[in-house]
This record gives sequence, C-alpha cells and structure tokens, in this order.
Amino acid sequence: MITLSAIKADVGSIGGHTRPSEEMLDEVRHILTQKISQGLVIDGLITYTGDDIAIICTHQLGTGNQEIHLGLAWQAFLAATEIAKEQGNYGAGQDLLVDAPSGNVRGAGPGVAEIEFEINPEGGYRPAESFMVFAGDKCGPGAYNLPLYLAFCDPMHDGGLLLNPRMHQGFTFTVIDMDHKSQDTDRVIRLDVPERIWDVAALLQNPDRYAVEAIHSRFAPNEQIVSAAATRLHNIAGRYTGKDDPIAIVRNQGIFPAPEELLEPYATINQIITGDARGSHNMPQMPVAINTEVAGPYCLPLISCLGFSMNAEGKFASRYVDFFGNSAWDYARLEAQRRAAEFRRQGFFGVTMAQQAEIAYTGLVDTWNALDSEFENRHEKEVARR
Repeated sequence: MITLSAIKADVGSIGGHTRPSEEMLDEVRHILTQKISQGLVIDGLITYTGDDIAIICTHQLGTGNQEIHLGLAWQAFLAATEIAKEQGNYGAGQDLLVDAPSGNVRGAGPGVAEIEFEINPEGGYRPAESFMVFAGDKCGPGAYNLPLYLAFCDPMHDGGLLLNPRMHQGFTFTVIDMDHKSQDTDRVIRLDVPERIWDVAALLQNPDRYAVEAIHSRFAPNEQIVSAAATRLHNIAGRYTGKDDPIAIVRNQGIFPAPEELLEPYATINQIITGDARGSHNMPQMPVAINTEVAGPYCLPLISCLGFSMNAEGKFASRYVDFFGNSAWDYARLEAQRRAAEFRRQGFFGVTMAQQAEIAYTGLVDTWNALDSEFENRHEKEVARR
C-alpha cells in the first residue's frame, strides 16, 4: 500500500502575505531530502501557492502517521518559521496553532490531505496511477465544495458521469461539519450519489460550515478518490489567524473523472468564495500557476493544480503538469479579475463581505459589541411623535 500525503501551512512570507522566501523553501526541501535518504519517505517535492508551503510526498506508513506529520511536516514548518523570524518575514509560524501536536498535525493548524491505496489493484481496473493536487490560498475551508459537486454530481459539467459505466454507478461523499468542536471526534455524514444528490447540495451550499472531506468510488468502494483538508483555523485558535487555505488530492482517469472534467468548473463557474483580504471578503477564485505569489488587489483567492503520474514504487515527483500554468487559463484569470473589480466597487456593503459567522473572530465584532451598549429602546408613542 502507498500513502500519498499533502500537508500545507503558512509559516511566514515576504513583504506581507505574499510568498515564502527561497531560504524557507530550501530548508523544507532539505528536511524532506533527509527523510527520503533515511527511507522514511519514498518520493516528494515542495511547492508554494501564495504564502503557503506544501509538502507532497509518498510513503508506506499509512494516513495520520506520526513520523510523517511530526517528524517531517511539523519539524519542517518549525524550521521554516525560525528562518522567517530571522528574516523579519510577516506571519512567522502563523498556521502552527499549538505548541506540541499529539500524534499528527490534524487540528494543529496545517491543512492535511491523505489517501492510502494499492497501486495496480486486482481486477485490472486501474493499470496506471495518476492524481492531482489542488492548493488554495486566501480561501475559505469549503473552497472545493462547488467544483467537486459539479465534477461528481452534474453531467452538465462532467460528461463522464454518462459516458463511463463505472462512474455511472455513483460515488459516496463524506461531508464534515466544521462547526463541531471536539478534540476526540469529528461529525461526519456519508451520502451516496446520485440517489441523495439534493441532500449533498443542501449541505455543500454552506461552504463555511460543511465541506467535502472525502469521496469514494461505488464501483470499487475501497478506492478513495478525493481527500480534502476541511478545518476552520479560527475554531482551533479561538481568534482570527488567517484563512483556512485548504489542500486536496484528487485521483483521476479510468474509473475516476478525467483531469479535464475535474478542471472544467474552474473555467466555467469562476466561483465566489470566502477569503481574500483579511479572510473577510467574498471574491472570485483565480486559477494560477504553481509557485505564484499573492500580488493582486485585495489578494483574490488563489487556486493551483499539479498533475502527476506514479510508478509502481511510488515515485512521482520529477514529472508533473502545471495545469493552471497553461495559457488556456488566461481567460479565466481575466474573468476573475473583472468580477473582482465589480465586487470591490461595492466596498464593504452586503454580500461583498463574508457572512457574520466567518468574520465573528475579527475586530469588526469588537466594534459591534462596543456600539451595542449605545442602542436604546424606543417606544411606539415616541415614534408617533416624530
């Protein structure tokens, strides 16, 4: 069995929330290389999207493994944090929300996506292993809800649901309630589609509370297709600490959707999501090339996507496709910027700012609370005299 892990965190960036420094990235690469040479990790690479560093690697230790989460990822992020502090970079260690994680980094701040699977399983239905890694920055926790719903539930956006008999059998969505606060349990629901497609829609329409955590094939129920990070940082820290910036692994081809079907929603929908500047605005998400810094007005939520093929030994990192780095996505980027300009003309009024539940950990709530004491009750007779 092979485990594919993608772990991402913001631990500091240059000149504000832009991108990590090369020295920070080199230190994380150095630690990853050490783990590969020790035989702990089979293969891996380091990337960044905006101000977030992502560690993508394969191993045979299973999901949630302490050696990978703490021995590799947490130690690498701590080392990069120290460099960020030395360089005076902004937000050093921002996503490291606990002093000492217990067992793994889930619930400690970093975003985690992991899938364990067998390469070339019996039955011959998956002779080649390919997958994609999506990484978001300045994005709310349910940023993958709409794209995954369209790719796995809507034949208007994914013709494979009609054309591929094995996909036609449907999928099982695992949806997590991110408002459930417990150190010991998660609150999840598993729904089969297409039978319960409207129930899935009813949950996913609220991406600030419910998020897709996993999707499994119903043709081969042991095969997990999707793993997505789904945590709200302010629920962990009890205060605003930056946006949740989820990462996701999506396996593709064969009995799963093809890359073009998984990417289509990012071209045609250009979704509006929570995030952006101070994590408190609704703005269109913009697809960007890997290793793109945040440099646009009001940031815009960013999404990158890499595609990989994996050999029988679990090696993958030396070859990849930067899907959103292609010029085919220039129009989608321009459309995102056009829609963002329309939203910004409305400033802070109404739907352009995040819903109250999402800005409940910001200074705006302090202002509301201070003003609340100045309100006074007015009787109907006083209204009549006016």
